[in-house]
Amino acid sequence: MVAVISYFWQDLKKLTGATVRAISEQDYSNQYFSLAIGLLIGTIPIAVAGLLLKKSLNVCNSPFRALIVIGISSIVMSLLLAIAERFGKRDRVFSQLSLSDGIWVGISQALALIPGVSRSGSTLTAGLFLGMERETAARFSFLLGLPAVILAGALELHTLFKAGLDINGWITLIIGLTTASISAFAAIYSLLHYLEKYSTWVFVWYRLAMGIFLVVSVVTGFLPN
Repeated sequence: MVAVISYFWQDLKKLTGATVRAISEQDYSNQYFSLAIGLLIGTIPIAVAGLLLKKSLNVCNSPFRALIVIGISSIVMSLLLAIAERFGKRDRVFSQLSLSDGIWVGISQALALIPGVSRSGSTLTAGLFLGMERETAARFSFLLGLPAVILAGALELHTLFKAGLDINGWITLIIGLTTASISAFAAIYSLLHYLEKYSTWVFVWYRLAMGIFLVVSVVTGFLPN
């Protein structure tokens, strides 16, 4: 959350300002207002699915977390990303995005509840299918994930408060959040600059190789499922 807000501060200011002006002036045709609403609506699918699947996803030995599921998910997503990379038009920039983009990419974001799918991977793939430029698709992916990250983080913090986490636990958590924020900022910076110049094929081959390794390892008994 900290990394996304700090990195995309100017985008968030523009979207927030446009939304406030649109409401005050009742000018709901504003493109940035529509995009902001799309980002909010796009959060609904993963929020609803997350609540419905919470007990199944979070229990010990959940079938969703089996290595074979992670392997198959990785393979499927690598193939979808390959198709999107090969046939996506990549001619739409951030200023051309709309409410419908938020809805469709939001639906794809809900698939990330399945381990091995990857939230950023599924949303980036959806963005490419919708004709976005690679850097625009990644940028939109991070912005779309912000409400979901805030909601999930608030829920987890509430759980920790109820559990009565001691001072040592909170100190450890703060240290972890700080280092995670720094590394996440570096990851966002690196990914966006990478996608300005290069394709996503490196991620396609990585996910395909990892998925095949996991599936073969489980089938042959090299790794427990």
